[in-house]
Amino acid sequence: MNMELILISDSKLKIMLSRQDMEYYELCNEEIDYDSTETRRAFWQILDEAKHKTGFDAAEEKVFIQLYPSKEGGCEMYVTKVGVIPSLAAELSGRKAEVRVGRVGHYRFRKQEDLLKVCRILLANRYHGESSAYLLDDGTYALLIHEVGRSSLGYAGAPDTYSFIEEFGERIRGQEKTVYLKEHGTCLCQTDAVNTLGKL
Repeated sequence: MNMELILISDSKLKIMLSRQDMEYYELCNEEIDYDSTETRRAFWQILDEAKHKTGFDAAEEKVFIQLYPSKEGGCEMYVTKVGVIPSLAAELSGRKAEVRVGRVGHYRFRKQEDLLKVCRILLANRYHGESSAYLLDDGTYALLIHEVGRSSLGYAGAPDTYSFIEEFGERIRGQEKTVYLKEHGTCLCQTDAVNTLGKL
């Protein structure tokens, strides 16, 4: 395996998985089911391996996992122990060893008004993750949101939370979607797009 581990602090770990690592753990960026036993097992295998190599022990902690696909077919994972982050710790209080997982969702809209409608709905539903918006070369619009949710089984990002967006636009899949945006899009809102555009 080619998994790389970077211990950022006592409470945060960066994990870089190659395409081969993803295959070894039977993970696919576009088809990860956070409620499945297989996905939970894979994540805990990765965290167990990280513990042996770095000493980063998440077994007795609530942890927040951010997952970002890479264009080569692997991904980057940031694992944070939320006990040292008051806002997250308060939100997850009473649920020992719960894992929250987030990934980046990429949506494309034909009309600006559809983008604004989605942002308004997300804002009304108290969405508080990272988000950015782009105007593409072909005149369409793109929204990137950090899909964070929570399921009853301790994993998060269930598709139902964001499925309404596909009533207004198209979910874009593929490993090079973020790279494409940087090359063919003009950034409208680099950060907090939902909050900014949702108020228009």
